[in-house]
This record gives sequence, C-alpha cells and structure tokens, in this order.
Amino acid sequence: MASVFYRPPPSLQEDLLHYVFEHISHSQTLAHASVVCRAWLMPAQAALYKDIEYSPLARRPREALLARTLRTRPHLLCFVRRLSLATIWTHSPIPELCDWIARIPENHLHEFRWTWDRGHPLPALLHSPAVRAARHIELKGRLYSFDTVQSVLELPSIQSLSIELKGGEKGGLPERFPTRLKHLDVMAYEGHFRSLGALLAAVGHNLESLRLACKLGANPDEDSALVSCITTHCPELRRLDVEGIAPLDAPVPILDGLVRQLQSLETLNGGPGTFTDALFEEVPSSLVAFKLAFAPSLAEPLAAFLEEARRRGTRLAALELVGEDKLGHFGRLAEVCRTHGVSFCTQRERPVSSDGRMDRG
Repeated sequence: MASVFYRPPPSLQEDLLHYVFEHISHSQTLAHASVVCRAWLMPAQAALYKDIEYSPLARRPREALLARTLRTRPHLLCFVRRLSLATIWTHSPIPELCDWIARIPENHLHEFRWTWDRGHPLPALLHSPAVRAARHIELKGRLYSFDTVQSVLELPSIQSLSIELKGGEKGGLPERFPTRLKHLDVMAYEGHFRSLGALLAAVGHNLESLRLACKLGANPDEDSALVSCITTHCPELRRLDVEGIAPLDAPVPILDGLVRQLQSLETLNGGPGTFTDALFEEVPSSLVAFKLAFAPSLAEPLAAFLEEARRRGTRLAALELVGEDKLGHFGRLAEVCRTHGVSFCTQRERPVSSDGRMDRG
C-alpha cells in the first residue's frame, strides 16, 4: 500500500513559513533563506525587513546597501513595520540616504523611533505618509520647542508617544488638545516643571496610561506639585508607572498621593523610593496588577495589605516584586498570595545606567 503524505494548501504553507521566519533573528540566515526557493522568498523578506534599525550617517556599508536596496526595490517597503532611526545631527540625513522612508506605504508602519544627539527633528520625515499613520512614536533627543510635540499629537493614528523633556522647551500646547493619544511615556529630567505641566494639561484628559521617570526628592514643593498636576489633568488613568531618574536617599511619597485620588487604576508600578508603606492604605479596589520595588521594611505592611484586600473583595490578581530578598520575605508573601488566589512573581532589581537613570526595561 502506497504511503499517503499530507500536503497543506499553499495558503497554509505560506502562513507557516511566515510564522517560522518571524522567529529567526539572524538577518544573514533570513537573507540566505530568501534565495532557497520561490515559496520562501516573500516570507523570508517579510521577516528580514519587518524591523529596521537605520543610522544613515554611520558610514557603514550596511547602511548604504540598505538605502540602495529599499530605493531600487520599493516592493520591500511594504514589509516594514518598525523603523528605528538614529542620527547625530537631525539636519544631516541627506536625501539619497533617507528618501526611501517617505515611500513606505501608508498604514504599513506601526512603530517609528527616532534618536538624535543634537539639532531639531525634521518635519519632512515626521510628515511622511507612513509616519503619519504610525500608532507608536518614540522621540529620544532634545526638543527645543513644543512645535514638534504638537505636530506629533496631531498625527491621525497616534496611540502612544514616548518623549524626553529636558527643561527650557519653548512655546506651549493648548489645554485639552484634541488627540488620539492614549499612552504617554515621559522622561522628565527636571522633575515637575512648566513643560511637563503643559504636556499633561494638553493630553492628560485622554490618557489611559502614563509612564513617568523624573527627578524626585530635590524639592518637596515640586513633588507635591507633580502629584497635583497628574491628578488634575489625568483623572481617568488605568495604568500608572512612576520611577525616579536616579536612586533616592529617602522615600518620596509620590505614589501615596497619586493613588489616593486616582480611583480607576488597574495597573500600578512603583519604582524604588517612590512610595512609603502608607501606599497600601490608599490602593483602590479597582487595582488588578501591582508591581513594586521591594524593601525589607515593606514585608509586613504588604502582607497585611494582601490579607485586607482579600477581605474587601478587591480585583487584585497579580503582584510582582523587584529587588533582592536577603531576609527570606518572598516565601511568606508568595504563600499569602497563593492562599488568596493572587499570582506572585519576582524580578531582580534593575540596573542603573551610566547617566544615573534606572533601566526602564
């Protein structure tokens, strides 16, 4: 009797190839796979050009080859989903190295990330069809005025924005600016200051999540003003992440004041020194996921909070602690969580980068 072999239909074969190639991170392997046969060509190219990191002035053969390939083979542009652009001077990318970005088809690019050392973001790139349709924008470099921020907020498809504010940004933004932005990630080097307040006043009413890393503990009045600014302009937050840029000498009760007034929070992430044990008395019943930087002094208040949360019938489903457990507290907390049906996990303390900021991974 002859053997019977199952051959999946062509559409399924292609789906399987896409799935396999998407899990290959080595670009050379994908390049070799694309020339094996015609059936492998498109799935391999889709994976190869899906996520592009590009430094046009790095003077490396790879950058010149990539620009030439995408300029002469425009069909490859439809595969680009994430583009990370790194430049030294933002005015320096010359047209023949960056003109292909403007040719990426609209609604294909999902994420656009731009890192620069000096200069101003180029409006031409920000206004290209693909970038205008991107849902996630990340700008890492000094913004000298709010004109660039406003042009980004006006993008018709934007849902999340990550930016850095270093103080001294000129201009401003209209309050309650009409935008589709839902998720904001801000690195504020000077803590609470005019630029941060202006940004939150413009977009806070529409935000569902806020991730903030800033200078804390230098001035109690500024810390209090930060709490007031967030609670005033971002009343409907469902997720809040707060951490200091540098390690704090003593805890600053930023989160204590925030959760007291933000009663719709579902996810809360507190970095080292951003709260005290008084936080556990203010946690809203809506909270589902809790992630905290752990210190031994928090063990007893945290265990009591978990017991009380169970009695009150809160929605808490997950607890994650970041830090070292030198005194063996995690075992007890894990048992309390298990008893009350709360998922429990731990993570090592995140390192501090060379500029003093906590790793935000």
